[in-house]
Amino acid sequence: MFRRVLVCSAWPYGSDVPHLGNLMSSLLSGDVFSRYYRMRGYDVLYVSGTDSHGTRVAFEAMKRGVSPRYLVEKVHNQIKNIIQAFNIEFDSYTWTESDTHKKFVHEIYLKMYENGYISSHTEKRPYCNNCKIMLADRFIVGTCPHCGYEFAKGNQCDKCGTLLEPDQLINPHCEICGGTNITYKETTHWFLDLDKLKPEIEKYILSRKDWPANVKNMSMNMLKNLRPRAVTRDLEWGIPAPFPGAEGKVIYVWAEAALGYISATMECTPDWREYWFGDDVLQIYTQGKDNIPFHTIIFPAQLIASGENYHLPDCIFATEYLNWENGEAFSKSRSIGLFCDRALQILPAPYWRFYLMYDRPESKDTSFSWAELDKIINQVLIGSMLNYINRVLSFVNQFFNSIIPSGTVDGFVYDKIRESLNEYDSCFEKGSLAKAIKAIESLTHFANRYFQENEPWKTKDKDVVFNSVYMAKAISIMLYPFIPSVVEEITKVYNFSVKYDEVLEPPKPVKIDKAKPILTKISVVELKKKVKEMYATIDDLEKLGLRVGEIKAASDIPKSDKLYKLTVDVGDKLITLVAGVKDQYTVNDLIGKKIVVATNLKPAKIKGVLSEGMLLAAVGDGVSILVPDRDVKPGCKIE
Repeated sequence: MFRRVLVCSAWPYGSDVPHLGNLMSSLLSGDVFSRYYRMRGYDVLYVSGTDSHGTRVAFEAMKRGVSPRYLVEKVHNQIKNIIQAFNIEFDSYTWTESDTHKKFVHEIYLKMYENGYISSHTEKRPYCNNCKIMLADRFIVGTCPHCGYEFAKGNQCDKCGTLLEPDQLINPHCEICGGTNITYKETTHWFLDLDKLKPEIEKYILSRKDWPANVKNMSMNMLKNLRPRAVTRDLEWGIPAPFPGAEGKVIYVWAEAALGYISATMECTPDWREYWFGDDVLQIYTQGKDNIPFHTIIFPAQLIASGENYHLPDCIFATEYLNWENGEAFSKSRSIGLFCDRALQILPAPYWRFYLMYDRPESKDTSFSWAELDKIINQVLIGSMLNYINRVLSFVNQFFNSIIPSGTVDGFVYDKIRESLNEYDSCFEKGSLAKAIKAIESLTHFANRYFQENEPWKTKDKDVVFNSVYMAKAISIMLYPFIPSVVEEITKVYNFSVKYDEVLEPPKPVKIDKAKPILTKISVVELKKKVKEMYATIDDLEKLGLRVGEIKAASDIPKSDKLYKLTVDVGDKLITLVAGVKDQYTVNDLIGKKIVVATNLKPAKIKGVLSEGMLLAAVGDGVSILVPDRDVKPGCKIE
């Protein structure tokens, strides 16, 4: 038996904020599991962090013109804000740039190396002759040889989840320049010898008899062609490889990210070894299906290769993909789907938490649907579950002077609560959070029928009201892992403890506060309108009046270390701008410079100077004014 639970959710990339699918599969699922096991009285730790390295981060930083670390720090803070806003509670949410993580990665890889499971090989790797760089992982894109997906990366196909090598891609091209002028150059890399570890990995996988079918099937398929896997990359950004002769190489992002579960545990408790070497711990991992092989093969292989007798992962709960409408993949650059920062602008967190867990894709890919959101929120959550709870407590307010009446437990009611709780527990143990909510839904249907058929508004039957409150309390507690803030509001009306043992405990004859609706129904029409308003249109761009301007004069603004007063020719007139570029440019740098100006902004007085527009600049590790790449006349329109 276990008394400790370690919940680990896959690390969101530090290249951008997660979308709803990312949130659902890892961060939110992990939070629901951790709350459930805490509610049951277990010693629980929930850990994760921002995946700070790899080509995805390096590529995005390159596109934005900033350093990878600058980008990761910014995104890491954004993700922490999103986590807090979604009421997700970690014991340790860190990042792979932490000193603890870097030190641990070095130490465990040296153990693997000393134990004979790391070897070096010289091989040919893709090189872009246009960009003059080695194309590691996501810098090379092509068609997957297994499923035909046209945007597979050089390390993995995001559609079918198959781990790939760059030379397996069909019609590859450079992700940076889009070119196909790719040759293969010799380079030395260090490999984790998975083939040597195959017998132990296979034994481990076969021992996990309760793994979901999608996890077991993908893992067994990967075992068939298990071969050494490169754990180093030719990149500047990452954790330097610690092996002799590996100068200039970094550890492959997925060869160090999962190790972060251990370093994250180290950071939050001095007793971290109890969660990684003890026999009384249950480890739960939440992620999307594309992460399965890293958690069932590569990560266990690393732990085995270290020779340290680590506790190997127990429960791997991986969802299928949640896509956007009509099966389209989420894409921020193409404005497809809702990313977490924007999702919170149109609906508070409890709505999303419930919807994403109710519709969690556990057996096949699903697509977001406004109609389903409407049904799940308005009919299931508010119209059925919360309405029942509010109706019963309001009845106590109205007819029993806000005091829960004493009564006798109805055997049928008790049996239904126990049956629903058993199903609920079974679903959590199997990793099916969507079905766990269905168990609550079943109890709610029973409770509504019981209340309606017994008509207490006619009979004022205390036993009926007592048993109805009994079920309302059970439903509330079972909902807690999914929508904790809502249940906390319910407890302010009816002061019960959100403890697992309380589910089967009959209600006590206590006074309650006045019941009131906690959530209001949604209007999908209004939500769609909000989403539409989030994205700028061509008309919005036109309103800015973007033009090329030429700086004719520049002068200091008194008592300001950052601001200049600029006189700018925009073709048909001279305008005044106030620009915060003093720490980056001198007056002489600016005079005569062609810039891009927003000329149709409402004038604003800054430090006593009326600014009639705004110059455009890129902000990264400094400020860089945007300039035309050819000489054009002031006043030229930007389209």
